Amino acid sequence: MRTKTAILSILATSLMSFSAIAQEEAAPPAEGAAPAAEGAPAAAPEAAPAPEAAAPVAAAPEAAPSGYSDEYALRPLTLSAMTFQGTLPVVLNLSKSAMLKPVWIPLDLRFGVTDDLEVFVSHSYPGTSPAMQTGVGGGGLCLGGTSRGCEKAYNNAMLGGQYSILKASGLELAGLLALDMRRFTSPMLMGVDVGVAVKYVAAPVSVKLVPQVSIGLNKRSQENKENLVVPLQIAVQAAQPIAVFLDTGIGGKFSHFSDNYAVPVGIGASYLAMHGLDAGLEFYLPMALAPSAIPSDVKGFNNRALMLFASWRSQ
Repeated sequence: MRTKTAILSILATSLMSFSAIAQEEAAPPAEGAAPAAEGAPAAAPEAAPAPEAAAPVAAAPEAAPSGYSDEYALRPLTLSAMTFQGTLPVVLNLSKSAMLKPVWIPLDLRFGVTDDLEVFVSHSYPGTSPAMQTGVGGGGLCLGGTSRGCEKAYNNAMLGGQYSILKASGLELAGLLALDMRRFTSPMLMGVDVGVAVKYVAAPVSVKLVPQVSIGLNKRSQENKENLVVPLQIAVQAAQPIAVFLDTGIGGKFSHFSDNYAVPVGIGASYLAMHGLDAGLEFYLPMALAPSAIPSDVKGFNNRALMLFASWRSQ
């Protein structure tokens, strides 16, 4: 009996030792996963940690519409190709003893044939403020009839174009040529305008100078002769939609120029209502400075105008 008990104890001890050895061999190593038992399906690999979510990328701003610049002060001299522009100015005569006598609408229509060539139908000298025309009889549609200073409702037009010759480092140079139908009714007066336009842009400031000579083509014995016009504009883009500008220069008849010249002064602003649409106003003195030969009641602050305008472009 004792013998059997000893044998059973030895067998139990041996089985416990064998089980402990087997468990120790089956334990996974400290590093990495334990190899799968032969014939057993391979364990699925541990899923890689999910990458951190990338920070959201801010949407890129939409590109500005192509074509003519929206910023008044920074625009080139000529419209971009296949762009139409119509400007509707309403010029109110506020002169002494001639309040609203008359009201002018010197419509201006332009078309960009190419990026360098622009053609136009206008009612004021190229480069000048339409308000300046009140100092030389007005232009375009005249409202009010003869009782309010209109000889005819419509009595002049100008057909022309300008071609950009140079564009480099903020400087642009263009040549201009226009047929000036100064008067439709008898005696019909015609002329041709020849000049250059120069514009320099150093954002937010631009300077534009448009010297030109207007040569009489007919009725020269009736004083339809040469005029010199040198308009100058300095503009500042105060903000993306708002520009302010100063119009000045000098002009007058070649004949006895020292007795006939005038220096206009205008202060205005342009507001971009939306892409392609501007609105603005300008207070203008067509003859802010003039020689003593010019009567005092038509110069200085006695001769003044207020212009309201809207301009629309197709691009």
